[in-house]
Amino acid sequence: MARDHDEAAAEEREGRQAPRRNPDFPVGCDIYPLDEERRGYADWYERDISADFATLAEAHVSLVRVFISWKCFEPQVGQYDDVADERLDALLEAAHAHDMRLIVCFFADDRLAEMNDVTWGKRRDAHTDDYLIQRQTQLVQRVVNRLRTDPAVWAWDLGNEAFLAGFASEADLESWVATMRDAIQEVDADRPILLGCDAETLFRTSGVDPRPAIDIGEYAISHVTAPYRVYAAEGPVTSGPATYLDSFLLRASLRELPVLVDGVGVHALDYSFAEEAAAVRTALFSALMNGASGVMLRRFRDLATEKREPYFRDPFEVLVGVADADGAPKPVMAEVKRFARVAARIDFRRYQAAPSRAAVVIPAERYEPLPSLAGLYDPRACLQAYIAAKEAHVPVAVAREGDDLEALHAVFVPSAAKLSAEMWRELAAFVQGGGSVVLSYGGGDADPAVREIFGVEFLGDHGSRRTFSCRVAQPGMLGELMSFDARLELPHFALLGHGGATVVATDATGSPLLTSNQFGQGTAVFCATPVERAIAQGDPWAAPEEVRSLLRTVYGSVARAAGAAPVLGCDSPDVEVAVFLGEEDDIVLALNHAPVAITATLSSERMVAGVADARGGKPAEVGGKSFGVPLGPNAAAALRLTYA
Repeated sequence: MARDHDEAAAEEREGRQAPRRNPDFPVGCDIYPLDEERRGYADWYERDISADFATLAEAHVSLVRVFISWKCFEPQVGQYDDVADERLDALLEAAHAHDMRLIVCFFADDRLAEMNDVTWGKRRDAHTDDYLIQRQTQLVQRVVNRLRTDPAVWAWDLGNEAFLAGFASEADLESWVATMRDAIQEVDADRPILLGCDAETLFRTSGVDPRPAIDIGEYAISHVTAPYRVYAAEGPVTSGPATYLDSFLLRASLRELPVLVDGVGVHALDYSFAEEAAAVRTALFSALMNGASGVMLRRFRDLATEKREPYFRDPFEVLVGVADADGAPKPVMAEVKRFARVAARIDFRRYQAAPSRAAVVIPAERYEPLPSLAGLYDPRACLQAYIAAKEAHVPVAVAREGDDLEALHAVFVPSAAKLSAEMWRELAAFVQGGGSVVLSYGGGDADPAVREIFGVEFLGDHGSRRTFSCRVAQPGMLGELMSFDARLELPHFALLGHGGATVVATDATGSPLLTSNQFGQGTAVFCATPVERAIAQGDPWAAPEEVRSLLRTVYGSVARAAGAAPVLGCDSPDVEVAVFLGEEDDIVLALNHAPVAITATLSSERMVAGVADARGGKPAEVGGKSFGVPLGPNAAAALRLTYA
């Protein structure tokens, strides 16, 4: 009841004229054609869909993704079904009635509706067979031609990740995408075209790098799949690495194109309503705080499954929605509505996100085939580096080896075993020009450039250790480091000789653990052990706090000294803060990644006059440079700051 009262009060504060949706940051949801496991492909969008649209519109959702069924539209070669056309028209009518827009996805697989299993295909491969691709082109052009003048259509989505995972090579995928895009643009050259896959998760699933194919479109997609969560952040969805995974993949997808965060929601039916709400809230606010151009919820209705175990048949099946199987909104829908109201109050023409001047670098060895294990452990190590930077409140991006470093002031290269010669030259130039680098040893022989840039002599790999020992030799040089001994399996430890660098910390035997070297105008910090990989390969939720503290302290100290400091300070490592800068005021978003309540103290170099709810209301006077923000478990706050 208290929550209902709070929501009503918020509505009252906003007033009837307050914006309900943000055209520059749409909130959307997927509506799948079947919601019952016992249904067949012929039931494609057979039910009355208007009630689903009405519920979503009430929550300020503005986008809906719908899925074309090739099997329904073309039951026989060249013969199209009028009933399928009528059902598609009903979807458009519902969108018009509720002032919503559609993303039309042509080739999707949900392992339930058999949408692409045309019986006349005779077991040809729909991803590479020339004849089937020709038929796909005809289907796409037919649908686009019918809808090209309809304002309810927002974008064309070529296919979802479950379908795209069937491509065996980059060349096949890129060729197919180019063919489908050309087919669309012959008919409609105005609407954006996107490819519904995340570059990192698809590569993890199929070994195919889709980035060249994604770049053909106008939008990129970022999302967490069930298999990727198990690989990178298995465990509770409301604490630890899992709460950072959505924004990590988003940051990894941010290159040239705007990114739509897709598939927001939990992956299984065994979570409580509170856990579902917390996971969705975290993902939604993470997207807004980290540069997304919109968000899409994974599914509207829960799938009505048969009484059996397990709940899902394969990792791609989508089960859990924001409404139950009967279409009644679940508690998570209130979170969607609240988030949409917050997003609607951020005018991206008035407010600009504070720039990220630091980045975690994913090494190119990530894409090496087996027997190299880099593809297995590098992304997880990079996720831990990203989390450490977030815990240090450093505005951090995710870059890839070979990306331009010119706009950055600090880079973190976590646990890389091998970097290219070109990357070493870029790092040398970056540091010489005034940038700062933190690099941790990843095993094997160290590149000779380590001697030049980091000022240490590599004397060999001492091998694995079971204890992480730190003895501070130069207090305050890399932040407030503490000496400790912690239980943690370290896969490698570099033995280092003197090469001009300052030894900041050693292990228990006096061997250098952390060194700092002035190289040109910048600073190069070397860590003798792959600490990020050690955290990832162990139990990330049970990593010793001393080790996590060391990592975030080093990252934070180096970033601040390099000019990559956050706009606002925060005293809680579990609270992520994002600032959107305006001319007269700022919008501040704070997200609690912990499943317990926290009161975070935010601090500014400027005198803060007042703090108000970003959705409206009377500001509270501050008259100082710091103020407290109470946050419930996995809760978020959106504030408007004015300055004296």
